[in-house]
Amino acid sequence: MKKIFVYLLLCFTPLPLWSQDISATQEEADKLDSLVLKLMKFQRYDDALTAKQREVDILKQLRGEKDSLYLCNKAFLGKIYYRLGKAEEAAKITTEAAEEYGEYVSNKDEYYAFFLDNASIYWASISVFSKAKELSRRSLTVYEQLGRQDFDLANILIHMAENCDGNGQPQEAIKYDLLALNLLKKTSGEHSDNYIEELGYLQRYYEHAGDTNNAKKTKEHAERLAEEKDQGYVDLPEPIQFKTAEICREHNDDAMTCIVYYLTHKLSAPNMNQAVQYVINWSVASEDVNIVIGEKLSKLALSKESMPYMTAFIAASSYFCLTEHVKQLDEPLFVKAITALLQFYEPNRKLTGKVEVLEDYLKLQEKGKLEKQLHKDFLADQKLQQDKDQNQ
Repeated sequence: MKKIFVYLLLCFTPLPLWSQDISATQEEADKLDSLVLKLMKFQRYDDALTAKQREVDILKQLRGEKDSLYLCNKAFLGKIYYRLGKAEEAAKITTEAAEEYGEYVSNKDEYYAFFLDNASIYWASISVFSKAKELSRRSLTVYEQLGRQDFDLANILIHMAENCDGNGQPQEAIKYDLLALNLLKKTSGEHSDNYIEELGYLQRYYEHAGDTNNAKKTKEHAERLAEEKDQGYVDLPEPIQFKTAEICREHNDDAMTCIVYYLTHKLSAPNMNQAVQYVINWSVASEDVNIVIGEKLSKLALSKESMPYMTAFIAASSYFCLTEHVKQLDEPLFVKAITALLQFYEPNRKLTGKVEVLEDYLKLQEKGKLEKQLHKDFLADQKLQQDKDQNQ
């Protein structure tokens, strides 16, 4: 069975024993939910099943059998059964939860589509492909009506293709897998692991259909992309104009892709202009980062030669804001951002020429005095920012 995608809601301590006469509360259910995630992390699936079943029983008592939270957690039982190697039990309970969700909550939302898709995965794992294909078809119909051309739709299409092939319909599998690959190309890029791996399945479907010519072409295409990937080639998202902060937030992952690319490549790399444009557009519109540029670093914007390093500081600052879940750098993160900037500067200064402020930082770094200077710079930048805020 290939890749599994499961979509659901969701003090490492020994699993407690619960008495059935304990008064069920939402607080208890919430604690059990957290415990299940801990147990799953440590692969204690038997204990996780016991805890999740108790949580499901509590939610049934508190909310009733038609409640969405109860049904979502009931469906989660399928994931645990599957991890335990009990695929048939996983398939049955997830299918049951999906049907009940569709009847009592909604037969048009994403959760209904995901539950159907999960159930199809479990049925396929025990080679009940006719059932798996039917559930995939229903999941696809629901999700397509949502109008989303995203990674989740690609996964549903992938499962549909696999189930068609397992059901002895390789031509149908090819059709759905090509649609999935088109979405993966847009969402992940041709050089992503997801895209290259899926080409291997498309090759298999062509072979099952007796189409050796396209099977060969698909294999060669996958090999070429894998070779390019090994050489460092990546697919970057196309720059866009962010009209709102919310749209900007939806593209944080894309921004991170461009940030990492920019900071880890030389300025002569082929996609640097694309990365620069994306990072700048995103950082200006984002409300998730607030980058303070002090008097010393503002000098980087004064010339064409030093401007790439202003972008590098913005990229490094944004990186640490996103990874540390803060909007503005504190002093330790400021030091990390400057360190990343200098790591970017050293291999690129032969291309741009030397930049005085960065050369000074490098000399201090060699003497072990950089952090002391950055402490002064950070305090000066903060004071300057406070003065600006007071005058506005």
